[in-house]
Formats: sequence, C-alpha cells, structure tokens
Amino acid sequence: MKMISPREFRNAFLSVLKAEESNFRAAVSFEAKSYTYFLRTNIFPKIARQLDLLAWNKDYYALDGIFYEERGRDSAGKYTTYAKWISVALEHANRPSKTYEEINKLQMFNAPLKVLITYVAEGAEAEALLGKYESIIRDSDIFNDIATQRKQLVILGSPQAVRGWRFYVYESDGFVLMLPA
Repeated sequence: MKMISPREFRNAFLSVLKAEESNFRAAVSFEAKSYTYFLRTNIFPKIARQLDLLAWNKDYYALDGIFYEERGRDSAGKYTTYAKWISVALEHANRPSKTYEEINKLQMFNAPLKVLITYVAEGAEAEALLGKYESIIRDSDIFNDIATQRKQLVILGSPQAVRGWRFYVYESDGFVLMLPA
C-alpha cells in the first residue's frame, strides 16, 4: 500500500491549486454543492495523480473522497465497487460549523492519511475547531497510533479566497502548523 505523508499531500495540493488557479478562482463563487462537485471531479483527481494514486469521484461509504491504488476484484476477476484499501480518506466542508462530525467520521476509517478541508479565518474560531478535533482524535485513538500510523491533516482555507491555506498535522501533543517547505 502506498502511504502518503501529510507533507506530500500538502505539496501536491498546493501544486494542483497553483496550476488550476483560474478555474479554482471561478469555482470559489459557486454555490456549496457545485463547489464540492468541482473539487471532487477536478481538483481531487489531479492531486491523486500527482501522488501516483487514483481518486474515487463520488461518495465512498459516506466519505467525500478517497485516494487509492487498486480497486477490488470479484471471484471472476471483474472490478468491484470498492477499493482494495484506502491510502487517503478525504472530507470537505464548506462551512466549519459541524466539521467535528466530519473529523469523527474520518476516525472510523483505517487509512494511513485522513484529510479534512474546510474554511475558517485565522484566530480564535480556528483554534477552537482544532481543539475540538484534538479531543475527538484523542478519544478515538484506542491503539495509540494516530500520531504515528494513521496521520491526520487539517487544511484550513480562508473563506472565499484562493490563498491563505494553513496545514495542520496531528502529533502526539495535538495539531501543529506545518511550516512552508
């Protein structure tokens, strides 16, 4: 199974957004459902390709997206409707108000990288969200391996902007802002 680090994901994410800047700038003004569709069908597959993975372009067991290497096959050798394993589990929320539910949902999947993307300005609201996420992750870390084996990446964007992305990776003491490469 191909394992993607939070840094590799961040670099691919930024590279794709830079290449797709004009399309992304237009998509930011779409209504929420159309914007999410744009990410799922245009941005996510390009990020997956940069990581040498495939992207599932619709809901996958209630996840907004997954990146995977290989689809499962049935006994006749035909592709099935599931991936053999998930390399990256993705959730995207246009509004941060219920993202604690999304981070909780991510904990239910056994994937080496789980990514939540949402939009909130820097400051107290962002810090409060990260604190809620930390609490949820700590409570679900029954094998004490989330900081080492099942990495968590939270990407916070500035509302209605195409820049200002902040990347937070979960470590044993909580979320830490990833510094630029």
